[in-house]
Amino acid sequence: MLGAALVCAAVPAAAETLTVSGSYPAGNGNINDLISIAVDRFEGEDGSALSQALEGELTGVRFGGQPYFRVVAPESGVPTDALVTGSVRTAVDETGTTEKRKRCIEQDPADKNKCLKEEEYDLRCRRRVATVSTNVRLVAMGDGSIRYTRPLTARDEQTWCPDRKANRTVESFVDQTIDAQVRTIRYDLAPSGFSDNVRVDENRKGLPKAAADAFKNAIRQTKSDQAGACDSWAAIARDAEPTAALAFNLGLCAEARRDFVAAIDWYGQAQRLGSKNRDIGEGLTRIDRHRRALADWDARQQLLAGR
Repeated sequence: MLGAALVCAAVPAAAETLTVSGSYPAGNGNINDLISIAVDRFEGEDGSALSQALEGELTGVRFGGQPYFRVVAPESGVPTDALVTGSVRTAVDETGTTEKRKRCIEQDPADKNKCLKEEEYDLRCRRRVATVSTNVRLVAMGDGSIRYTRPLTARDEQTWCPDRKANRTVESFVDQTIDAQVRTIRYDLAPSGFSDNVRVDENRKGLPKAAADAFKNAIRQTKSDQAGACDSWAAIARDAEPTAALAFNLGLCAEARRDFVAAIDWYGQAQRLGSKNRDIGEGLTRIDRHRRALADWDARQQLLAGR
């Protein structure tokens, strides 16, 4: 039977899919030995907002239900393994511009809604270009080495005229950009969870009629009972020679219950049987990344145990 990974996904977000969840490792693997971390106030008018948001994001990171970092307030003076610093620079440049418009200069006397002659003219407008440039770095306090740096830049251009408003304000652009940049930094520094709805292979070709009918029923079953569908495919594989589609679906089932060895075996068998399903490669990539996230976590736990 499938474990909790599928029990929680009894009703998938889309039909004929299995839900695969897990973790991806941090984008930057060079800080896995740094357990405690402080986020200093970033320079710049908007630096405080970004650093506070980043501190909150890192505080909220969990792996296996446990905090990933021990986040320390920089003003506390408590020694930390790492310190994050940086700057945020916001620039706004506004200039005049023109856009072409048409207006009616001769109307139909018999129909005021009909224009007989138009002319083109220049309408005076304003153009605003706003940029947010952020630089962030992480220093290992034990030896002073710079373990992570990244520049992040976002640009927004707005033009408004007497007949058209700007789509958003500078303030909303800056707020949205800071949120996006904080998420980017967070994914660089810490693992993240994922949940993908992967479409099953519905090809019944090559199966005996009874097995093909059972295979089709299992496809329908994914809409309401993913674990039951996987049990049905496993039963088919015990009584009939697996096809590429059946092997792929069983690989997906194994990945969903996090039996990675079985998943790799089934995906490999699907390929040997001629499957060209690109989801096989994506599944193998997910497994590799999930394993790296688990290995990073195990290494951190060993570091904590040794302190």
